[in-house]
Amino acid sequence: MAFSNSVELSYPVEEVFKLFIRTAKRDFPRFNEENPVGCKVNKKVGAYSAGATTMEVEITGFVKNELYQIVSTNGSVKYTSTYEFEVIDENTTRLTLVEEDEKPGIFPWFNTLVQSVLFKGRVRKRFIYFVERLEEELERYRKNIAKNSKSRADEEAKIKAKAEAKKAKEAAKKAKEEAQAAKMAAAKAIAEAKAAAEQAEKAAKEAEAKSQNIEYVSEDVVVDETVTNEGENN
Repeated sequence: MAFSNSVELSYPVEEVFKLFIRTAKRDFPRFNEENPVGCKVNKKVGAYSAGATTMEVEITGFVKNELYQIVSTNGSVKYTSTYEFEVIDENTTRLTLVEEDEKPGIFPWFNTLVQSVLFKGRVRKRFIYFVERLEEELERYRKNIAKNSKSRADEEAKIKAKAEAKKAKEAAKKAKEEAQAAKMAAAKAIAEAKAAAEQAEKAAKEAEAKSQNIEYVSEDVVVDETVTNEGENN
């Protein structure tokens, strides 16, 4: 017996498959991300029968973003679950679950009829529950991404603001140092100008004094010559 159930999810196939596998691989401690086919685990299950039982669950099919298949066995009882992922568009995925039940009995036709009714009902309920949990995971995943993106953006904004504040502080420090250097240079220039002015004034005074001294000397020479001439005439 095989029963199929499908649902369309408003998420990209990559996102749906990623979240699906994240949940599915929890049952397989040695799950191989590249190729999990062949991974086995003994697990207590109760989805197919009235009571729980231990079954060997093996991954028998895996195509990334397309297919995931497991086979559960217990003696002659065998259940095959095939999950198919189909792209509708870039934001929509059709997920189909095909459940196959192989269970021999004393009265095959009677067992098939009864099992068909019971199995179909359990499969449908199981599928609805599975889809609800998957959609919750997808919604939570989206919220976490948005939250992390906001946190990352806030953190980047803080880092940027801190860097800009540091840059502004360094620029202010540099401007202050340059202003101080300019002030010192101006003070030095003023001092040098003052010293130069004083030196010039001193030089001018010395020149003036020297000039006056030369005049005095010249006058003395003229007087002496006059006296000499008068002496000669006498």
